Amino acid sequence: MVYTAAPIDHKERVRLKADFLRWILRAPVDPARRGLLVDFVEMYMPLAEREQTEFEHIVAADRQYEVVEQVITVYEKRGIEKGRQEGVQMGRQEGRQEGRQEGRQEALVLLMERRFGKLPVAVGRRVRRIQSAERLDALLLAVLDAKSLDDLPL
Repeated sequence: MVYTAAPIDHKERVRLKADFLRWILRAPVDPARRGLLVDFVEMYMPLAEREQTEFEHIVAADRQYEVVEQVITVYEKRGIEKGRQEGVQMGRQEGRQEGRQEGRQEALVLLMERRFGKLPVAVGRRVRRIQSAERLDALLLAVLDAKSLDDLPL
């Protein structure tokens, strides 16, 4: 004989999650285990946006869930901090990429000036508009063999 769980309606699901969290937060376990249990509930009982709003309303309206409300705030802060760290990391990556791009552009201008003398302003502008690293690399190599600026595909 196979047993299957009956589906839980969304209101019961929201209340069940709030009750699980309240029970976990009041259980006599160390903070590390408590964190694991809370993470387990968060992972296996995700709430849709509407359910999350209802969950927050239930927790805020009933004093028995006061401890759950404090944990929500802690998780929100962790989420905000994690998002901030990811944003900083992405910003650093973009900055490094832009720096490499500008370095290629500057190297190309320097090589062209060394090889052909003072460059027209328009050539410098065209080089700074090039965004493709592959194209800049190809031009850096082409400068070595070019006899004049006209030989470069700018």
